[in-house]
Amino acid sequence: FMDETTAPVLDPGRGQTKKGYFWASVSDDRGHSGPSPPIVLFRYAPGRSGAFAEQFLDGFNGRFLQCDAYDGYDRLTEVARPQGPWTLVHCW
Repeated sequence: FMDETTAPVLDPGRGQTKKGYFWASVSDDRGHSGPSPPIVLFRYAPGRSGAFAEQFLDGFNGRFLQCDAYDGYDRLTEVARPQGPWTLVHCW
């Protein structure tokens, strides 16, 4: 599962905040008798571009990604990797 949400971030020098994004990636295979414990990873990015999703998922071996219908995720269906591109399952 992957999702992103806005968060106010300090903008040094301006004395204000700007919009940033916290991205959450979740994995929990317990329902499928997976041996690994569940995990949630949080990453910060200055934007919502699908390029950040691609960067954050680099090195993950999964095949399916549950995410919302934000079109920024569409680029993941074309990523060249040994397992093949990601299959987006959206919000079942």
